Amino acid sequence: MFCGTEEGPVVQNRTWELWIGSYAKPDEAGITRVEMDAATGEWVKTAEYGGIENPSFLAMNRDGSVLYAVSETMETDGQPGGRMIAYPVAPDMRKLEAGWERLTHGAAPCHLMLDPEERWLAVANYAGAAVTLYPLHTDGKPGEAMVRLRHAGSGPNPQRQEAPHPHAAVFGPEGGQYLFVPDLGLDHVMIYKQGEGGSEWTGHGTAPLSPGDGPRHLAFHPDGRSAYVVNELSNTITRFSYPEPGKLQREETLSTLPAGFTGESTCAEVAVSPDGRFVYVSNRGHDSIAIFQINASTGQLEAAGHVSTRGRNPRHFTLTPDGEWLIAAHQDTNNLVLFRLDKQSGLPIYQGVELSVNKPVCVLIRLLE
Repeated sequence: MFCGTEEGPVVQNRTWELWIGSYAKPDEAGITRVEMDAATGEWVKTAEYGGIENPSFLAMNRDGSVLYAVSETMETDGQPGGRMIAYPVAPDMRKLEAGWERLTHGAAPCHLMLDPEERWLAVANYAGAAVTLYPLHTDGKPGEAMVRLRHAGSGPNPQRQEAPHPHAAVFGPEGGQYLFVPDLGLDHVMIYKQGEGGSEWTGHGTAPLSPGDGPRHLAFHPDGRSAYVVNELSNTITRFSYPEPGKLQREETLSTLPAGFTGESTCAEVAVSPDGRFVYVSNRGHDSIAIFQINASTGQLEAAGHVSTRGRNPRHFTLTPDGEWLIAAHQDTNNLVLFRLDKQSGLPIYQGVELSVNKPVCVLIRLLE
């Protein structure tokens, strides 16, 4: 369960299970497991795992029995393309067991996600111009790749948009019938629809961004009526309305950087608070979280401030599903930093709590039961 939401009041004395992915060499700690007290924010590192190169993005099924990781590489065993590994998780000790490996049929896989019904696993290949889908068995084991959705074209930035660059694959809020792929190289969100037979996916449409935006990640509002795309190259966030299944309608675009900032920076992650009141974006270079309040009447975004993440290159961050905490992962300073979220302002408040982790670039969180 990745950055999910829960209903009901906060229950104390719970424990969050964190799995952290990184840009690590095979002989380094690549995946780290952490337990965090839901009430105090105190955390302890429980395990580290090597043997996988650049496990830069993670996902987990709802019952926590399988952890999925991409290996963001250009080749695997001398063959072009990366791989995906699905690790069974021992239920008693919460330890990773030997995984099932699958080729991603594209280079530099950088994102993966399960559909809400846990029937499909989608992987975006940044340097492979394609999204690969795997059918999942009831035990979470991925079958062989069944669908490959290929992109073609380029954008105006010759260094970053010389080719398609799918940067995420996000299933829609209506049960996984639609798949949304922000393509950084094409300045579009590509939209796909599952066929009636359940085994085929076809193009359904696109949602254009401005030339040179470089869309990276996408997050839906909890009510399923809006979506937010973070644009890596233009340092902006674009709000889309979602008037009907499979259709995104562009509404507005705002800068994620403070007025007057002149340094180099790029956007990375976007997340919506579980209560649907705030949107958060990470800036790499400015090294901050940008906060936007959602107007309850109009849905418009209103800039609500910036908070330093207290580390360099916050490629990823996550919110605990109860909306209490924000955890920022810093690729260049090898640390996680904990913030408590103010319920009224939405601002992340630094808690003086940090954890050393090797080149962290993804934080997955679920309730430990």
